[in-house]
Amino acid sequence: MAAQRRRTRRSFGAVRKLPSGRYQASYLDPHGKRINAPETFTAKTDAGAWLSVQRAALETGSWRGRDDKMTVGEYTEQWLATHRVRERSTYKYRTTYQRWIRPTFGTTAMSAVTPAMVRKWLAILPSDRPAARAGAYRILAQIFRAAVDDGIIHESPVKVKGASVYTPKREGRALTIDQVENLAAKMPESRRLAVTLAAYCALRPGEVLGLRRRDVDTRKRVLNIRETASARNAGSSSVGPAKTAGSVRSVHYPGRLHESILEHLREHAAEGPQGHLFPSPRTPGQPLSFGGFSYTFKAAAKAAGLDDVRPHDLRHTGATLAAATGATTRELMARLGHTSPEVAMRYQHATAQRDRAIADRLGESLDAE
Repeated sequence: MAAQRRRTRRSFGAVRKLPSGRYQASYLDPHGKRINAPETFTAKTDAGAWLSVQRAALETGSWRGRDDKMTVGEYTEQWLATHRVRERSTYKYRTTYQRWIRPTFGTTAMSAVTPAMVRKWLAILPSDRPAARAGAYRILAQIFRAAVDDGIIHESPVKVKGASVYTPKREGRALTIDQVENLAAKMPESRRLAVTLAAYCALRPGEVLGLRRRDVDTRKRVLNIRETASARNAGSSSVGPAKTAGSVRSVHYPGRLHESILEHLREHAAEGPQGHLFPSPRTPGQPLSFGGFSYTFKAAAKAAGLDDVRPHDLRHTGATLAAATGATTRELMARLGHTSPEVAMRYQHATAQRDRAIADRLGESLDAE
């Protein structure tokens, strides 16, 4: 009876203290069925906060209740249809689900998936594909988080610590200025500027290829990054929004590039404000494809004696050069288009290590003298 009296003191739901000292929260759903929280709470206020979330879901119409029959495959199709991301991201989510997730979980009820099942699934994914493993895990986690928000399940079973991250086998390589200039000189004349813009402005390859005439402000010497070019998948367009909201930015280019940019605009860019800075030689109105750029880049890198250099290393070079000027973390984040300081700090750390190596070699020279 005492427990019952305690339940009636709240305007919505009930909180009761268990013999263990923890608190249990529950409420009645629209059908009169009592729903218990999926876990108990150490503090009464935490239990009350959980009830507040459930009440808000009921009042806004977002509460759906537990659905024990909906399969992972059925829910994923609904999620993909309403998940608002770029076309390329939707394509990536779908192909990742179909290849790595559907064979194991596609016909399994959402409510039947357990943490043990997730760990077993993760263990059978190929160990030599760390990026694919981490990507598949992240998408599975997103699907189940959304299902919790929709009230399909009470708690996500996808909670393997550290499974969403991986260490790349190859770190980015920073080129010297001489190497950048040599590499650019080996490129076809109409594509040389793509190398120097990426290297000196720390741009992603897609950001370089997505540039249009309207994005180049030669008076202020600024590039306005608004779009990115990528491969066409499942009918997607070749140019879309920038990678993230933080990727939309204005980047000042070094004065030494000014004349090269003016010449490129005169000789190689497509006509009109919407004209691409690096137009496709085969498809009018479209940008140079990444495949086309990558092909000439690889040949130029080989001719320059830089066989192991990749297009994304140009952005790594630009970030390292910017860090070497003494730019703050916030300034690097703005220039690179990052919303997290972690990557920017990595470039600062790399620059500090380089300076330490220079100082050590200088000390060895002084000792020799």
